[in-house]
Amino acid sequence: MTDCTPNIVMTDFELQRRGFSLGTISTVSQVNANDPLSNWTEGKPVYIEGLCIDQLSSFAQDIDASDKLYAAILNDEDCDQIFTQSPYIDRLESNFESLGSSFNEGDEQEIETVIFDAIDSSAPDNVLAEDLWMKASWLSFFDEDASLRFRFSFGIDLVEDVAADQNRQHHAALLTEAIFPESKIITDNQKLHNILGQTLNSQDFRFVERIVYFNSPNGGAYLHHDRERGHAGVVYAQLSGQTLWLALPQQSLINEIQLFIEYCQQNSWPDTINAEFKNEIIISAHTQEKLAQELDSFANSALIQLINETPCFVQQLIRNGHSRHLKAGDALLLPQETPLKCCWHSVFCLGEESGEALSFAIRSA
Repeated sequence: MTDCTPNIVMTDFELQRRGFSLGTISTVSQVNANDPLSNWTEGKPVYIEGLCIDQLSSFAQDIDASDKLYAAILNDEDCDQIFTQSPYIDRLESNFESLGSSFNEGDEQEIETVIFDAIDSSAPDNVLAEDLWMKASWLSFFDEDASLRFRFSFGIDLVEDVAADQNRQHHAALLTEAIFPESKIITDNQKLHNILGQTLNSQDFRFVERIVYFNSPNGGAYLHHDRERGHAGVVYAQLSGQTLWLALPQQSLINEIQLFIEYCQQNSWPDTINAEFKNEIIISAHTQEKLAQELDSFANSALIQLINETPCFVQQLIRNGHSRHLKAGDALLLPQETPLKCCWHSVFCLGEESGEALSFAIRSA
């Protein structure tokens, strides 16, 4: 009798991030089935397998150029000088005037900020938008983490209300496409537009506040949310490499923390959590309202250690179906509209290679 069972190849990945070993995960241990509309409404991640797989070959040269740009930054080269050379100058000079670069000595993660004005190609003296920038930054302070991001926006970072100036948001988005043409893998993706049209119940949306990531081995983002006024959520597309995501609504994260505490109280606490942090966690989780406030502060060291650096808690999230494995061509939608239905998310680089990804905020009318 012939065995017709599919030959499934399972790969186990070690979860390593910022010096912490957080167990393993199998590539087939995730839950892939989801309904975009109901997941979005409930604040859950919308996993879209192979969303942009067909476009990767069309932008292969651009993705390769971006990988070389990433390597150049790791080699201490300046973005400002790189952008005066092909292929960047060919795409920038007719629509953007470079104003040089700057470096904020008060921000230890910043590498370089390159500043531009958007100009009218038919009348270069006509400035369409001022003080646009691309900021290259390290993703963490950990010396062995080579992950970085290229973030595009304008004005005074973290001070100006970016949602209030749609003109500069628009031109900052165009600047992203000039430097990273593979941005169109998201912006020109009809399948994505159809899904967003359904989930947002509108065809009037824009991709703003764009970030290009390079997640590297031993790196990745800690659990956080991207909630910002005027933004409905975020779309993330993996262009190369592989990542593991932990993604769940804030309400679910609160429930998971309280479930974990209850288990530890009945059994034992992990050795990695000392008595001081244990007491602080118990106090912080006294009520769901207080726990939500402590999470939103992003400043509670005990909670940061619990949800990001404690192996048994990370494995609990995986067991309970909150993990997603993204390969090149896959994407996630992360709703961000309301506090408790806001999708918190965390990222691990899988494997031994760095990978490029796009992360664009979604502004809905």
